[in-house]
Amino acid sequence: MNKAMDIFGTVASLGGVALANKGLSAVWKQVTGNEPPAKNPDPDEAWTGIIIWAVITGVVGTVIKVGISRQVAKFESKDSDPSRSSQSEI
Repeated sequence: MNKAMDIFGTVASLGGVALANKGLSAVWKQVTGNEPPAKNPDPDEAWTGIIIWAVITGVVGTVIKVGISRQVAKFESKDSDPSRSSQSEI
């Protein structure tokens, strides 16, 4: 069951980050009127915009990954049977 939860956590993290990036891209385009720097090959793009985009997407992506990992760990700890001992404890 642990392997299945690991796979679920990974898929949920990837999906959550992908959805967040789509949402952030839409907000960025609405606020600035331009495509996000990651999708904009314009060599005249200001470095400040590139750095701001990198910080925003990095922070949001990390928060989503950590949040999902914590929820999966919490679910696993509720799901595990405390009466069973692992082999490392023997």
